[in-house]
Amino acid sequence: MTDKTFTLYWRTGQREVVVGPSIEEACTLGGGSIGALDFYQHGDVNTHVWDSSTARWNHRNNNLWKRGKL
Repeated sequence: MTDKTFTLYWRTGQREVVVGPSIEEACTLGGGSIGALDFYQHGDVNTHVWDSSTARWNHRNNNLWKRGKL
């Protein structure tokens, strides 16, 4: 089976890129508990930013960039 790249977004506000044949195996290789995973995406991507005031991941969008929020 060919390895794939996944971006993990943890509930701690950390983003991690891991590689494995499946998301399950890639998470195990990443060293974190699957219960602490907020969500993941296929590939090496950086589409969300952590908001420490709400403890949530927010999708990056151009309006926030233009207003200097990110």
